[in-house]
Amino acid sequence: MATTQDAEIILKLYELRRETEMRKAREYITNEFWPESFDGLWKEIGMTGDKYRWFRQVYAYWEMAAALAVFGAVDEDLFVATQLEMIYTFAKISPYLKNFRETNADFLISITKLCERNATARQRLVHAEKQIPLFRAKVAELKASGEIAASRAASDTTAI
Repeated sequence: MATTQDAEIILKLYELRRETEMRKAREYITNEFWPESFDGLWKEIGMTGDKYRWFRQVYAYWEMAAALAVFGAVDEDLFVATQLEMIYTFAKISPYLKNFRETNADFLISITKLCERNATARQRLVHAEKQIPLFRAKVAELKASGEIAASRAASDTTAI
């Protein structure tokens, strides 16, 4: 059963997501980052600059947050119920985990553990992984037609 302290941690996590630079990073990952391959992912973010920094910032944030649930610092079910953005963010790169883990065996290990052991998280991840290619295609279509700006495309088509 979740406690008031758990709720305070969840609210603090939300507050951290509102920091100015974190908002920029989340905006990029949520609305503009649509990798179609591991090599394409690296071509997109590079090894320096804002995109690389934002990638690291967002995925490190979600890994830290997931670790709180995995290690029992916050109620796991409450965490999963309130962190849908983490699931969709993870789904964008989950097909490439094997590639990442060739050089870093623990890459996003807490998010992975959480999604493996928590039935709700696992179900949401499966659903998100099916939706990501559809969202990617829709964003590309909308960008190509000029109907909406690239930075608005995903937020208009997703509920994250």
